[in-house]
Formats: sequence, structure tokens, C-alpha cells
Amino acid sequence: MSDSGLLQKAAAQKSEDEISEALVNAAIIQDSNDSPIKEIAITLSYGAIVPFFIVMWFGIYLDFISLNILSPIIMLVSLGFVWWKLGMGIPSFAGGNGLDMKKSFAIFGTYIILLGLPFLLSILLVGDISVGNVDFDDSGEELEIKIRQNGGSGSHDALVTIYHGSSSTFSNKYTFNIDKSDGLGDYGTFTIQTSDFYSGNALPSSDSVYTMAINIDNGDTIVEDIALDSLVLSRDITSLYSVATPSMSINSDDCGSMDRCVSGISLSAYVGISSSSSIPGALPYADYSFTATLSLDGESDAIQYPEVTVNGGYYSSSGPHGEATWDGMGGQYGGGYMSNIGLFGSEIALMGSESNVEVGEGNIVIPKSDWTESDYGCYHLDIFVSYGYANNAGDLSHTSYYLYDESESSEESWTKVNSC
Repeated sequence: MSDSGLLQKAAAQKSEDEISEALVNAAIIQDSNDSPIKEIAITLSYGAIVPFFIVMWFGIYLDFISLNILSPIIMLVSLGFVWWKLGMGIPSFAGGNGLDMKKSFAIFGTYIILLGLPFLLSILLVGDISVGNVDFDDSGEELEIKIRQNGGSGSHDALVTIYHGSSSTFSNKYTFNIDKSDGLGDYGTFTIQTSDFYSGNALPSSDSVYTMAINIDNGDTIVEDIALDSLVLSRDITSLYSVATPSMSINSDDCGSMDRCVSGISLSAYVGISSSSSIPGALPYADYSFTATLSLDGESDAIQYPEVTVNGGYYSSSGPHGEATWDGMGGQYGGGYMSNIGLFGSEIALMGSESNVEVGEGNIVIPKSDWTESDYGCYHLDIFVSYGYANNAGDLSHTSYYLYDESESSEESWTKVNSC
């Protein structure tokens, strides 16, 4: 092969090598360009966009801090995280090495869009009015109605009608302003006192539930058949039950020559609403007072328990309940206070000065030494209740019967009977 042929071949080989090297370099450059864009997109997704939407949708459930405070804090923290994660550094005017313009445009563009999104949604959806939450406060004494509007503000009128079953019990017009906001948007509120519309129990019949109808701005928005909480709206006592449980002893100090005897009594009153059994259902929002009297043959009082007053509508982490107070007579009838009435049922175990685990927990036994009458015979336990809320009031009573006797085996007995 001639020298010119070799030179031509070498030149061709060199040209091919240069082309291959250029293609490889181009691929590397393309890959390096794609990588920062992908990194920026991923970082902005989990560092900025996700926190923004979490706060926007779930921030409403955070009662301990306002969204007006929380949102800017989250935005600033996420911006700091994104800035650090993408290695933005310090601007040149602040003595740094300058900023990457591509990353800067991506970051600031994303945050401008996020900041403007709520405003944009409010413009697109402005004007729609709807009924939000309709809830009682913890005491059950006040009903709050929340009206939502997608953007905008202003004053509105609402005509509220409340029905007990099929009968209208309340109707009134309210003026409210859309002047509050949360993670779900703008809203206004107004309240109604429960005593203004209560007219009797919502329970146990489905025909006696309370419903609400709201007419906003003379028919622009009408919402009907809003069901109200039936437990809150059941406060009339309709059922009573009573139990006298003996505390038995084999102690000779109590029984003398008897092998086993009645050393005391535990009295329980069940106060509430009619149910499918003889035991009433609980009414934790009811206000009432009652007396309990144990007497021989209904004439000679053995125990005349101090009047017990129950105020309902208290609330704890366990749920709604009432609280009872009475004169403890220096410890003869317990401490004069009891909580959790109606929380676990309708029973109210009347306190005494002694305990017996076979009867129940706590000092719920009234010893026979505190009775003013303890002869054998038929004992009546009479419970008399007075209740009242709003314009509803009434009285109710219940009597149970017990035969206190001595058996042939040198033992005393206390037996519940239907009558005597």
C-alpha cells in the first residue's frame, strides 16, 4: 500500500474516532442535563408540594394552632429544606458563589404557583354557599351552624326551622357574615340555644327525632332534613327502677345469735328513658332531682336518703355524663358528690358509710345501725323524681318491695317480692 493510501486510511480512522468521542460526550452531557431536572422535580415534589397539600387539606383538624400561622411556617420550613437539598448556596450579592438560575426559576416558580393556588380556586369557585357542620357544644346547650362559601365574603340571611317529628317547634331568621376561614375554605357561623326549641325526647322512637331546614338568602340555598343529635335532645325522665341489695354478714357483732344476717343495705336508683327491659336507658344530658326512702310497710321510715340533684351535660374524654350532689351528712351518706352519671348506664348507686365487695365497689352500704327502723316485715323502696328542661317538666315515681325475715335455719333473708 502506498504512503498516500496509508495516510487516507489513518485520516478516516481519526475522523471515525472523533465522531464516536463526540457522540459519547453528547450522551454524557444530555444525561447530566436530565439528571438535575429530575432531581429538582423530585425534591420540589416531596419538599414543597406534598407539605402544602397536607396542610391545606388536613390543617383544619389541628385545633391548637391557626392555619393563618401554620401555613406560613410550613412554607418557610419547606423552602429552607428545598434550598438546602438542592445545594443552592448563597447569592453573590451576599458574598456567596451565586445561584443556579435553572434551580432558582424552578423553586420560585413552584412557590408562586402554590401561594396563588388558593386564591385562584376561590376566584373560580366564588359564590357557592353550602351548609357545613351542625354541631352541639360539649354541654349540649348550644347548637352551632356553620355556613360555607367558596371565596368571597359578605352578609347573608338564614331562615332556620326546626321540627320535632312532624311538628315545627322553632323558626327564626339569623344574619351572619362570611368572616372566618380554615383548610376547607371561608365560612360564617351563628348559634341557637337548645332551650329555645326543645319540646321533648328525641329517643327512643324514630318518629320523634329532631330535624332542621335552612333557607339562605330567600331560596338561593335550601337544605332540609338535617338530623340533630338525638341523645343531646333527650332530657325528659320517662322510666325509673329501684333495687335494695342486702349486705350479709356472719360476724357475731352484727348477727348476735344468728348464723348469718343482714348487716346493711345498698340502694340503687335507675333513672332514664324507657327501654325494652325494665332497666331504663341512660340520659347523660338530663337535669333532675330525686329522693329515695326505705320504709317498713310504707309507713315507718328506715332510711330517708337526702335529696340527690343531677345536672347533665358535662363532658370528658369518655363521653357525656351528669354530676350528682347531695348532703353527705358528715360521711353517713358518702361524700355528697358523684360524677359519670349516665356514662355507663342509668344506675346511680347511693353512697353509704361502709363497703362490701360482694355488693359492689366503694362505700355503697348503709349499715343497719343507721336505720331508724329495722324490724322484720315488708319494706318499700320509693324513688320519686322531678325533672325539667326548657318548657318541659314532670314527676315520676317507682316502688319496689322486699321481705325481710328470719328463716328456720338461724339466718336472715332479704327477698325481692312483687308486692306485700
